[in-house]
Amino acid sequence: MKNRILPALALTALLLSAETKAQNRAYAVTAPVKGTFNWNVVREIDLSSGEVVRTIYDPSVNKVVSYRPAPGSASVELPSATGNGVAAAAFDQLHNRLYFTNMRANELLYFDLNTKETNVVVNDNPNFNTGNKFDEGNVITRMTFGSDGFGYALTNNGKSLVRFTTDQKPSVTNLGELIDGKKNGTMSVHSQCSSWGGDMVGDAYGNLYLVTYRNHIYKINPQTRIADYVGQIKGLPTDFTSNGMVVNGENDVVVTSATVNNDYYRVNISTLDATALNKKEDKMYNCSDLANGKLLFQSKGISPETLLTDEVKGNQLISIYPNPVPNKMFSLQFDKVTPGRYNLVLSDASGRSVITKSIVINALGQIEKITLPKVSAGGMYLIKLTGSDSKVVYNDKIVVQ
Repeated sequence: MKNRILPALALTALLLSAETKAQNRAYAVTAPVKGTFNWNVVREIDLSSGEVVRTIYDPSVNKVVSYRPAPGSASVELPSATGNGVAAAAFDQLHNRLYFTNMRANELLYFDLNTKETNVVVNDNPNFNTGNKFDEGNVITRMTFGSDGFGYALTNNGKSLVRFTTDQKPSVTNLGELIDGKKNGTMSVHSQCSSWGGDMVGDAYGNLYLVTYRNHIYKINPQTRIADYVGQIKGLPTDFTSNGMVVNGENDVVVTSATVNNDYYRVNISTLDATALNKKEDKMYNCSDLANGKLLFQSKGISPETLLTDEVKGNQLISIYPNPVPNKMFSLQFDKVTPGRYNLVLSDASGRSVITKSIVINALGQIEKITLPKVSAGGMYLIKLTGSDSKVVYNDKIVVQ
């Protein structure tokens, strides 16, 4: 009996160890060489050690890049995917995409991480243009995904908070200028001296947390655009500038610097105390941005991974829009589904069926409008379409606000 149990325990420990390592990874915008400042290489790193796991994109290596326009955008060919340097990045965990924007550029791009080839999708929506990029205040330097499923991008000067969707018909909306909280005192989210640069993460309650290059933390409500000052990170070296920030597997944030590559720092978001990873014997890549899709306080919120089964994931058969769903109403367009009778099931995070509906598809491109019950809570939902033979045709997630 022991001989059977021990291998099983060993396997369980191995799987848990692998899962923990995966939770402590992030995508880092770095330079080709440690200690330099040309931000055009994207690497996946281990947040617990600073070790490079793999390189996602290096213009000196990835010579062949496949570009395609986002729906509604014009065809674009770029000399290099990362141009003159990446200004901000955010990981879309729902679709396994790394969104980013380049220095002094007006396009929203993403690496499709579902393929081995280097595939870049370019969105030239004019609402992503925040003004003359030779004015550094207009440059988008902070980007993340919120718990509502939207992507958020913020300019240096805090005058443009841009929201974007990731569905088959992506939209971009400039929500406008951030508003300083009433208790901020002399601290302003617009101040060039203290509040430009840095990075953002989302939390499980719909807020965004901004760290500035001077190591100050603001909590932003994207609905009201109010930015409340939280405080300054304690315990960082005097020359450390916070340029990248993500949430790790222990629900702390990890900050990296563009100017210092001796160490990365874990920060307790409640106390703002920073602790070095203490890996100075092997200098890490200094990086200008981090992204990994984890949310602060995610253990108290909904984890996207729990919603999607191993059957058929989202594909090109159906378009869902808008996604995220803003008013409990969305549309399904059956782009490539064979005509016939199908069963649609919408389930919440607990697996409870919210909607069960029989749909007869008569033609390609047919559109069905779905209205959620008024009592439905916001959050992640799983949508599944099965045929008359009970085989799953489509299976993906939507986000309801």
